[in-house]
Amino acid sequence: MARVYIETFGCWLNKGESNIMATLLKRRGHKVVESIENADVVILNTCAVRGDTETKIFRRLRELEELRQKRGFRLVVSGCLVNVRPKSILDVAPSASLVEPDAIEKIPEVVESEDKLLIVRQYKASRNVLPDYSGGAVHVVPIESGCLGSCAFCIEWVTRGTGVKSYPIDVIIENVRAAVSKGAREIFLTGQDVAAYGYDLGTNLYELVKRILEEVDGEYRVRLGMMEPMLLGRFLKNLLELFRDERLYRYFHIPAQSGDDKVLRLMRRKYTVEEYKGIVNTIRGSGWKFSIVTDIIVGFPGEGEAEFQNTLKFLREVMFDKVHVARYTFRPFTEGYVMSGVPEPVKKQRSRLASRVALEVAYEINRSYVGEEREVVVEGTSIRGDLVGRTIEYKPVVIKDQEARVGEIVRVKIVDATPVSLIGKVLA
Repeated sequence: MARVYIETFGCWLNKGESNIMATLLKRRGHKVVESIENADVVILNTCAVRGDTETKIFRRLRELEELRQKRGFRLVVSGCLVNVRPKSILDVAPSASLVEPDAIEKIPEVVESEDKLLIVRQYKASRNVLPDYSGGAVHVVPIESGCLGSCAFCIEWVTRGTGVKSYPIDVIIENVRAAVSKGAREIFLTGQDVAAYGYDLGTNLYELVKRILEEVDGEYRVRLGMMEPMLLGRFLKNLLELFRDERLYRYFHIPAQSGDDKVLRLMRRKYTVEEYKGIVNTIRGSGWKFSIVTDIIVGFPGEGEAEFQNTLKFLREVMFDKVHVARYTFRPFTEGYVMSGVPEPVKKQRSRLASRVALEVAYEINRSYVGEEREVVVEGTSIRGDLVGRTIEYKPVVIKDQEARVGEIVRVKIVDATPVSLIGKVLA
């Protein structure tokens, strides 16, 4: 039996896949530990989306290799960076085993092997096991891997291959049912693009969510992961019908990436600004209040001042509840890598301006909730020790000086707001 420590970088999909590795290891009798000091094996689950994240991962990898030489544990590197930088990883950690994302179900074999194993760029997906519920309010369920896009900034076709690999609906439903029966209150359906779910199986996200709500009884809420706009429009109207059920968070994460048509064309995004606005208008015209979150990349090659100003205008017009603003970073194996870039100081300035506009808009939206009452799922505590919950719109609510249990659903009055959260008081 090995004691295994897992450290994860990246998105909810990566976190879910780390949970799958933990599940498989526990089923084979291994122990997943919370501290590296107690580990016989250390797994570093990596991300490759951004250059700055890659830099952080390699810094951490060097630290782990130094620790390995002192303590003698075995090192396994998994996740997206494995297929992008295998040689660079082995240059830093020559004895490490490498496991690409599609091979995570081989992790027990890797941990148990006395030899260094290299499972790189094979793209032979094996998607049969989902993570067991491990406690707490949130249960993360990866439902698919892969994307149907071909964006000029994206390296995911190298990290995870092309096409979509989805888990069968029955497997997902059974996993959700088991988690809810054991105490999960929030089910996060996650993937590289959950709007692409089922493309390979002849089904879609609407059918999956509909069946979960019909077949899994209990007091829980489902949160849908990131959805690319180019696919969402195909089944959006059907999907919106499901939000009558208050177990489905009224929340959409739809990455726009730019508010300018020229930049969208350069990025090889498959929609226009007006088409994106049409999706948002359809959602908001459904009659319910939704949180709509987006991603924006500033400084993509070809983005001049006029194009950037169009993006700022877009942010003000659409009024997103939250915007993830990122400065463009060059990624190998992408079209953007060979394009003429925007100077770094300009990217930093644009990032600050876009973030400021996004926070101003978010504050205006959040203030509109003050005085309203909501049922809130308590999902944990903040860094300051306050309880934090979520409204049906997946708005974070800080509950100050009140006692409630994680996983409990309480009725709260919104008494104040900040640009990033609501402030609530539990009603008697």
